[in-house]
Amino acid sequence: MSSRGDNPIKNAEQDRLQRREGARSVAADIRELDASEGYVVGVVGPWGSGKTSIVNMIRESLEVAPAVPIVEFNPWIFSGTDELVESFFRELSAQMRLKEPKVAAIADAVDTYGDLLSPASAIPIVGAWFDRVRGSAKALKAYQERRKGSVAQQRDKLAKELNQLTVPIVVIIDDIDRLESSEIRDIFKLVRLTASFPNVVYLLAFDRARVEDALSQSGFDGRAYLEKIVQLGVDVPVIADSSMLRVLGESLDEALGGLDATARFDADAWPDVLMEIIRPLITNLRDVNRFAAAVRAKARTLGSQIELADLMGLEAIRVFLPDVFSAIVAGRDALTATSPGFDSSHNDPVLKAQVESIIAAGGSHPDVVRAALVRLFPAARRHLDNNNYGSSWLPAWLKARRVAHPDVLAMYLEHTTNEGLKAFNAAEQAFEVLDDEASLDALLRSFDVAALEDVIAALQAFEADFPTTAVVSASRVLLNLLPELPDRPQGMFGFINARVVVARVVLRLLRRLDTPEQVMAATEDVLAGVSSLSSRFEIVTLVGHREGAGQKLVSEADSKSLENKLRLQIEAATPEQLAQERDLLRLLYLPKRYDGGQVVHADAGNSTLAKAVLLNSQSVVRSQAMGNRAVHRTTRLNWDMLVEIFGGEDEVERALDTVRASADEDLTSVIELADKYLKGWRPSDWGDD
Repeated sequence: MSSRGDNPIKNAEQDRLQRREGARSVAADIRELDASEGYVVGVVGPWGSGKTSIVNMIRESLEVAPAVPIVEFNPWIFSGTDELVESFFRELSAQMRLKEPKVAAIADAVDTYGDLLSPASAIPIVGAWFDRVRGSAKALKAYQERRKGSVAQQRDKLAKELNQLTVPIVVIIDDIDRLESSEIRDIFKLVRLTASFPNVVYLLAFDRARVEDALSQSGFDGRAYLEKIVQLGVDVPVIADSSMLRVLGESLDEALGGLDATARFDADAWPDVLMEIIRPLITNLRDVNRFAAAVRAKARTLGSQIELADLMGLEAIRVFLPDVFSAIVAGRDALTATSPGFDSSHNDPVLKAQVESIIAAGGSHPDVVRAALVRLFPAARRHLDNNNYGSSWLPAWLKARRVAHPDVLAMYLEHTTNEGLKAFNAAEQAFEVLDDEASLDALLRSFDVAALEDVIAALQAFEADFPTTAVVSASRVLLNLLPELPDRPQGMFGFINARVVVARVVLRLLRRLDTPEQVMAATEDVLAGVSSLSSRFEIVTLVGHREGAGQKLVSEADSKSLENKLRLQIEAATPEQLAQERDLLRLLYLPKRYDGGQVVHADAGNSTLAKAVLLNSQSVVRSQAMGNRAVHRTTRLNWDMLVEIFGGEDEVERALDTVRASADEDLTSVIELADKYLKGWRPSDWGDD
């Protein structure tokens, strides 16, 4: 899984909330600021709203030529005003020495000014500072020399040198609101002390309410104090509900990629669990990431042994309402005990009290807790609304692996391990031989093919340690395995399948290379050892420039060259070769997509090819009725593409006649649907049959 967990995004490519343009605008403002007397910019938002992510995108834009020198200061590792001042200037000068010559030349002046502002107790005679400086007499003499001159003189000298810069230095201080109140005040004292230096721009990230409260504790008007320091405030945009749901869905889909947990998923129950239990508890992106990570961890452990909608509903309670979760653990009997009869007077008062305790633990979220009881634990409804579920329901709950069954709830709470951990262990073995093509191929083929997708997906955990020597060998093995991986139901929130899982790992392998030329050379080596045209299509698309699909890992000219070679290979393939391809329809249509040419026509009289094309023409459409959250799925044919590939509806009909006599169950359903199309039937825009 490539999810970032609780970490902020690093660059604009990872931006899922369309905030990159705003960040670029702030970066442009910083470049154009009149920083002749310094400047302070504040990125302001509540905890978890994405301040650090925005700061990272601002930094990324500032690093684009002409790059702006950036210095980062982490106040977390220091405490107290004295240490903070000394460490700030020491860190500032150290990072400046790593910048361009003009900036590096100012580092000594920064050091000297910092020494003058540091207290006398910082003189290296005893303590850790002294231990780091060998030769106390020499160190003391050097330190005394540097302290000669007044603070005003050194300030003027430093200001004069800073004034010579053609672009300002941007000093980034993030996570200020996570500090203790006294430390927050120290940071802003430091900023106030140094903010007027020419060509120094502070970029601060903080929660306004938290900082104002900390500043007010010293007897100041915190808001007024803050407004005097921060000259440009940038508020983190509020996340629209639709965007939050979209990102939540994407994160869950990514979290569940490569796991078999989606094999047991109640699509009708999910919308209510999502909107009544999960969504009200999600307030920011950090919540999304925490929740997705928790779901993946639990799903990896339990796999398809627990109904996925139930698992996610309970994980939301565990992560965001821990007191309620503790009450659920304590009152598990009350949640799973079925009614002895339909007379509510037989309700056990102890069990009823346990249910009431669970609701009380919800504090300001009583509606969420009540929804969790209703949706996940129907037996508890007799204590809420006199809705009784007898023991006859238990077999159905057990079959569906609902947590409403006491044994299934016990499985959830006790973390019973299944094949998820086995897949990770297998991936660990594969990583050890990642750069040995023969050994890797033999190892992966030794695993149960049904579990192979999980093993490949688990390889993503080792991304940071992928050796460059494994790029070609591992990519070849994975792409050659792709046609043999069994199809699985697509993800409930998107399109996670074997093709996507393999492509993700190959992409991460290719990204270990430094230049487009290296990627191109590796791609050509991979293609030389991959037999399937569909697998070749995957890597050609992956490294190319196609909108929405390519990662632009090679030059545009090289991308076009790879596409042309693939097109010629497809056109030269025999019908028998084409019939073996996993994504046949896409391959036959590829020449037209690439250069506007003609599709590769399929011979309607060739039963092998005709059958493959027809089976590959199916697609599933999701639809949702008005006032109903349940998502329904219907099968359609990519009819226009099918007609074009066969060369007309008459040829489609001929293809159907060619395969009717030997049709199996899957093909028969396609033939019946195609016959309806030939008679003029077309599905409605609403997904109805």
